[in-house]
Amino acid sequence: MLYYHDPQNAKSYAAMCEGYDASAQLEILSKVLPREATLLELGSGPGNDLKLLAARYEVTGSDYSPAFVHMLKARFPNQTILKLNAISIATDGLFDGIYSNKILQHLNDDELADSFRRQAQLLNQGGIVFHLIWRHIESPGGDNDLLFKPRSLSQMTAAMGNDFELLEALDFGEFEDGDSLAILARKK
Repeated sequence: MLYYHDPQNAKSYAAMCEGYDASAQLEILSKVLPREATLLELGSGPGNDLKLLAARYEVTGSDYSPAFVHMLKARFPNQTILKLNAISIATDGLFDGIYSNKILQHLNDDELADSFRRQAQLLNQGGIVFHLIWRHIESPGGDNDLLFKPRSLSQMTAAMGNDFELLEALDFGEFEDGDSLAILARKK
């Protein structure tokens, strides 16, 4: 996951993501998480989703990459931006929701389970997690710092353990039909 620590790689990714719009998927979240709720975004990257989320929620952005954190702070000077990894999520705040878009494929199975345990600790009672994940994608190859481990619904629910109740799972296409999965769950 150190690939995006390089400012040039982060800039290239930001350029590739220009014009990306997750509005359709975020409509799912808006049905269960009320306006002004507190929300933590894991892996904000260049901030495309952060901009959309901030229009509706009291959102805290985060990323593990110092290059992305720097980019986010420059782009959103009035937002709270944290340097966090998606496993330990080392913050003391409590949130009504936690969101990520194509971040969890960077975690191995144990890390994914650890991340969900930590997310449960950071959520207020009845809090929501909403994650967009790859169901299948070609690995970019050639770079050992990037880990792409597409996930099935059963793998995701196993990683959630007994901490969450699955509310909705929806297949959608980003590059091709059915390549992605939206998972919405509530803390038990």
